[in-house]
Amino acid sequence: MADKDTLMKEFVDSEAAKTEDAVKDLERIEQEVVAEATMSAEFDDALGDEQAAAEAAETAFEFEEAETKL
Repeated sequence: MADKDTLMKEFVDSEAAKTEDAVKDLERIEQEVVAEATMSAEFDDALGDEQAAAEAAETAFEFEEAETKL
């Protein structure tokens, strides 16, 4: 049977791997939000909806700013 230290190390390693996966997932989601907001801004601008275009552009900007602060 594995000793206490080995079990603790395996647990810590497992949790660290889960954390890394979660960080990667969040980064991917943030990138998808920026891409979607950018496309929405361009689409709304093409339709002449300046308010919606501005709001979508602001969303993209805020997510990009948040990424640089991390």
